[in-house]
Amino acid sequence: MSLPPTDDPASEVTADPLAVETDAGSEARIEPSELPAEALSEPIAAGEEPPAEVPPGSVVSADWLPDDVLAQVRRTMRLSVFEGSLTQIFLNWTSGAVLIGYMLHVGARPGEIALVGAVPLLAQVASPFAAFLAAVLGRRKLLTVLLALVSRASWLLAAALPALPVAPELRPVFLVGLVLVASFFLAGNGTLWTAWMGDVVPERERGRYFGLRTGITGVVGMLANLLAGWWLDRIGAPLSFQVVIVVAVATALIGVWIYWQQYDPPTVRERLRMREVVTVPLADPGFRRFLAFAVYWTFVVFLAAPFVFPYFLDELQLTFTQVAIWSTIAASASMATTVLWGRAADRVGNKAVLAIGTFVAGVGLPGAWIAAGASGWIGFIWISAVLDAVAWGAIGPATFNLALVSAPRQNRVLFIAMWSLTSGVAGFAGGALSGPLLIGFQSLSGGLGHEGWVAYGWLFALSGVLRAFTWVLLRRVPEANAWRTRELLRSMRTGWKGVGFPWRS
Repeated sequence: MSLPPTDDPASEVTADPLAVETDAGSEARIEPSELPAEALSEPIAAGEEPPAEVPPGSVVSADWLPDDVLAQVRRTMRLSVFEGSLTQIFLNWTSGAVLIGYMLHVGARPGEIALVGAVPLLAQVASPFAAFLAAVLGRRKLLTVLLALVSRASWLLAAALPALPVAPELRPVFLVGLVLVASFFLAGNGTLWTAWMGDVVPERERGRYFGLRTGITGVVGMLANLLAGWWLDRIGAPLSFQVVIVVAVATALIGVWIYWQQYDPPTVRERLRMREVVTVPLADPGFRRFLAFAVYWTFVVFLAAPFVFPYFLDELQLTFTQVAIWSTIAASASMATTVLWGRAADRVGNKAVLAIGTFVAGVGLPGAWIAAGASGWIGFIWISAVLDAVAWGAIGPATFNLALVSAPRQNRVLFIAMWSLTSGVAGFAGGALSGPLLIGFQSLSGGLGHEGWVAYGWLFALSGVLRAFTWVLLRRVPEANAWRTRELLRSMRTGWKGVGFPWRS
């Protein structure tokens, strides 16, 4: 998830610490007094102290922005698509089928496979520390770049693993530890980036923009998966994995350089105590309800997520190329679904979109995976790729936007850090539990004489049922002017008849 403009974060601030240095050398500010109340996504209440400057992300529509600020915002949004595409290549080539394949090559066992998928979530405990540093130091872009550099470059150790003095039986553990360390820095980087983009993209454009961005980066990731799958099936290990990882790091470093070119709305240094990183977000009732939804959702997803690709590769005997084709189908379809869901969310709110997406992810995806194992027909896997695009095309952008909506403008980075922390711990707990659960299901299935896919099927079914009931927590999350799910479904049914489809406006 990486994303954001123009001023050099290393340069000294001019006489006004809240001014933005423009290309012409003049200073651009957005004063709250210059904007009508309807221009702000969070209007200033009577008696409330107005902020020194209004960041673009706190304005409902870009139409309210001064021309010089608008130019920097638009440039940032374009650059962010390029940066995100390069980062997506790095993420795809250091996770998923590539990482699982590398783990299997070095002899990883089911418990280690589960851990390597779960430790990136545990690493999100670093998010509050990154948020604290950003708030106290006020150098958000600089910190984002430094964290990104370490998180990307550390993967060179994975490429060098065969040459390192590490005993063969300890190589899986080494990789798990490396993923944990790299993910600590990646989590901090992601938290700061999320708050950064929340201050850049005007509220009314978020669903459409992030939906489009997700679709484009998904297509780039699709092509990267195809290339990696083709390479891994034709070149022997470990050289095949080493080359993929080195190229991934080089690509990601170009993306880090693009960070420097992007505009970061000025932030003010905050006087915070470390405990306030936790207490301030948890004191907000609406945000606590969002956290309850996010924690539950992440936990139940990771009960199954670490074993989807092992199931494809080991149980269904798919090749790396076939797994890449699955990713290609999902990414191609998501190019459309993320844009459509994003436009729908801009109009009807995020909750209704999330309710549909989480239900499809709970019923459709596990159902297709189980059907493929039971029938032996791989066509169900291709069907699941389309369902993946429908479900996650809604879940990804809508969850991101709902987090921004639930977090108030002031100290937003603290709220995003708490989201990252709590969902990370929940995901780690789910992933860590998935290994023992699978082993237990394997023992039970083996004792009953069932085929190997049955144990995976029980795991997927458990996760699926729990996913399908996410709406119970989701409906308690406050969101202004949000449609009910039934209203969106009714509009969609009408839309298929040619009228009233939310995204046809």
